[in-house]
Amino acid sequence: MIKVRGLHKYFGENHLFKGIDLDIKRGEVVVVIGPSGSGKSTFLRCVNALEYFQRGEVIVSGVEMHSINRKHPTRAEREAIRQIRLKVGMVFQQFNLFPHMTALENIIEAPVQVLRTEKDIAVADARSLLRRINLENKADSYPDQLSGGEQQRVAIARALAMKPEAMLFDEPTSSLDPEMVGEVLSVIRDLVNNDGMTTLVATHEMGFAREIADKVAVFDKGDVVETGSPEEIFTNPKTERTRAFLSRVLKS
Repeated sequence: MIKVRGLHKYFGENHLFKGIDLDIKRGEVVVVIGPSGSGKSTFLRCVNALEYFQRGEVIVSGVEMHSINRKHPTRAEREAIRQIRLKVGMVFQQFNLFPHMTALENIIEAPVQVLRTEKDIAVADARSLLRRINLENKADSYPDQLSGGEQQRVAIARALAMKPEAMLFDEPTSSLDPEMVGEVLSVIRDLVNNDGMTTLVATHEMGFAREIADKVAVFDKGDVVETGSPEEIFTNPKTERTRAFLSRVLKS
């Protein structure tokens, strides 16, 4: 479903990724863990064409994206970016809801404007998604009338409204108060358990990672230092860098 090969990413003189390879099968849940600043968020943004990369390729459901001229992308490059973003939904650390729109309006905006879905169909789909995330009674609420956990759940519904083939979650609970983390993780858990959605998650929630992942990728300083099943990574890590990271986070 998602194939990354030889990914190189520079920020000026900083060479963050030096040839990352990673495969995500259709229906697979891959969780990315690692220290803050290790490149997890940037990697997800490269997969969804929100960050440009200098070398390598990202292939999503057959659509290929290579290094792109950031200032002057060709028509073919722009179309590849558009196709990848249609196939892959993304949920960010910040909720990024439109403040002047209700929860329901936030959810229907992209299907109506981008997919040209009939508004009544988009509204029906949005209400179904709101029921699924237990926010049916908040359809007419504005973001500033919602808790952080409720806003993030609306953001997840907004991404799902585009009917993506895969979902990316970039540390979706990092901006939440501790008591709100569980309600967001519950929505993600339902998505992967009941829908079989191809999912890539960057998270600091180690218990959640161990529970839902089919495969765990450990990032450190822009490298994938180890990949394996949750049992392999959390019980018998092979590299010292993985052991050092887990020792720090599991003790905290």
